[in-house]
Amino acid sequence: MLYLLFMFFVLFIGVYLVAWFLLVALSGKDSMHQRPAWVRKPTVSILVPARNEERNITKSLESLSTLDYPKDKLDVIVIDNGSTDGTRKLAEDFRARHAGSLKVRVLSVPEPGKGKALNEAMKHATGEIVGIFDADTFATPGCLSAMVPYFKDASVGAVTNYVKPSSTKGLLASLQGIEYTFASFTKKVMSMLNSVYIVPGTLSLLRKDVIRSIGFSDDTLTEDMDAALCMLKAGYVIENSMDAVTYTVVPASLAALLKQRIRWYRGYFENVIKHSDIMFNKKYPHLGMFVLPFSNTLAVFVGVSLTLVFMSNLLNTVILYARRFFNLPLAGALDIISASLHTFSLGSLFMSPYSTITYALIAASSIAAVIVSFRMQNIRVRDTILIMPLYFFAYYTLMMVFWTAAIVLELVNFRKRW
Repeated sequence: MLYLLFMFFVLFIGVYLVAWFLLVALSGKDSMHQRPAWVRKPTVSILVPARNEERNITKSLESLSTLDYPKDKLDVIVIDNGSTDGTRKLAEDFRARHAGSLKVRVLSVPEPGKGKALNEAMKHATGEIVGIFDADTFATPGCLSAMVPYFKDASVGAVTNYVKPSSTKGLLASLQGIEYTFASFTKKVMSMLNSVYIVPGTLSLLRKDVIRSIGFSDDTLTEDMDAALCMLKAGYVIENSMDAVTYTVVPASLAALLKQRIRWYRGYFENVIKHSDIMFNKKYPHLGMFVLPFSNTLAVFVGVSLTLVFMSNLLNTVILYARRFFNLPLAGALDIISASLHTFSLGSLFMSPYSTITYALIAASSIAAVIVSFRMQNIRVRDTILIMPLYFFAYYTLMMVFWTAAIVLELVNFRKRW
């Protein structure tokens, strides 16, 4: 009975969240690319925090020099945050090359910490608008001009953009390409509900007087989520522009991906705890009553639960297989594990009618959500259709394993670092 209730709960949550997402997305399809008309060009300071980014920083900074925004309204502040490679020299070389055409300053903050680096740069920022631009991100010429008009509305505190991987060569990068495409579309959908809860360093623009009063904190691993939640709590709106495209370097190996996601996921939980006053608060009808507690946190719980059950049954199967075919004397702790998992057999989990229906409906609804989002963005589904099953069944499971690892590391308070 408990098993059936669990499966029904998982099915309901999975299908309901997908249906909710699709309804919100379809209701706002006509406004996806709308933006205010604003002829005024406010001054913009772009902050570029960099730590050991000699591989990417030159290309990243050069992309800023191609922005189709008045250069007399633009300045760039590079913050070398304790780099031990040639990052600072390359930044100085960029400043020298563009002397007279683009105002560039290079600062040094020896103590590691992105929040510290950004707070120091804020002391030197002169623009009305401040941009956060990581040194492994590359801008397209029109992205700034597509974002700035949103600040015509005085209630707008920040604007996020559309992010793509800089390369989709290789299987891992291709899988991340699907993830980024769907995530960027999701940000636009969340902006319709004023529920964008992160201002990432892939060129987010922030109103300077607002972010200066909030500041960037180093007490969580994701200062961009902390800043966004503080801004929303202060009553400001965070918009999103799908026409402002930047490209970012994505991890090329599983080890690099694990390191990135552990930081992201731990930072998520740290911020949810820090800003727990948002949860179930009617002041934030969408973000506090649904998006954070249900659409995100509960969805992660369900995904992690399914993954743990899957991994437990996989371990049980390996134990039984090793005993039967290799006569290995697996005893002690493995006996206890095997016995405790016996009631949840692999066959009942994946081959029973209830579990088959649950997995099939969740998978079908999730695939439908991705396909709809691709079509609404005029992206050809057939370009990724062959790896779509791998994305949902292998990559998604891997992300849930990373979520599980992040939860464990956060519970034991494992050392944090940028």
